[in-house]
Amino acid sequence: MSEALRGKLAGAPAAELRYRATLAFYRLWQTVGGPAYVDEIKFWEGILRTGTALVFDPKVRAIAVPAELRRCVVELATEFHGLPRLLEVGSGPLSLLAGAVDEGLCTVVAVDPLARLYRQLLDRHGIAYPIRPRVGLGERLTQVFPQASFDLVYSSNALDHTRSPRRCLEHMCQILRPGGFLLLEGLVREGTAEHWKGLHQHDLLSEHGHLVHFDRAGRRTELTHGLPLVSITEHVSLFRERGIEAFGYELPAGMLPDAPWNWQFRPWYTLLFRRAA
Repeated sequence: MSEALRGKLAGAPAAELRYRATLAFYRLWQTVGGPAYVDEIKFWEGILRTGTALVFDPKVRAIAVPAELRRCVVELATEFHGLPRLLEVGSGPLSLLAGAVDEGLCTVVAVDPLARLYRQLLDRHGIAYPIRPRVGLGERLTQVFPQASFDLVYSSNALDHTRSPRRCLEHMCQILRPGGFLLLEGLVREGTAEHWKGLHQHDLLSEHGHLVHFDRAGRRTELTHGLPLVSITEHVSLFRERGIEAFGYELPAGMLPDAPWNWQFRPWYTLLFRRAA
């Protein structure tokens, strides 16, 4: 290690040192065949460094809460007293559900494989956010939480980042109580849109009340087939109609409205299920 680098590290805050050490670990892991997390980390590092002002706007937070989730909370409120308990799978560092916490709609527990590093990034940039994720893989939820321990499970544009979306859904069903709600949403066919690079190894879309998967060879699988789920609502709209104005979805400065990579005009699926008894 050079003297200049040693001096720079010696003067760095503890949060900075933790972040650098963790980032070095993920880089090393990726070089030996681990998940392609580094691009995701650098994306969020850029967002947290320059683009967090809107996430503290109460109106922006409120509109980011899915309308379907609000309806679920109302329905659950008629069944028991107390706040519903929600698990968000793949939250990233800036959960879309901060507004739900602000309004006291539910308690939110968020999990993400990169949660440790995301917490370090939040600390590094001095960001106090109401939802701080804990480490957890969607494919291993039952190793972290008891069965039937949540009233709602939610995942937004994250299942396409996982190794096995089907395995994630199986675990979601196990930790969701009978009668609870599962809400899934995301950009349609992210694998194709991102040219099957990095974490984007799945094409997901909604079809006839199911979440459907296509791999890069075009093989089709109904991911929700055979699971104890009853389809409640399904719809597809343009992303810009979803109402998310921040949280990592900010348009880069100078992007033309008709740019082919402008996700504002890409289809966005929403699927709501209720877990069967």
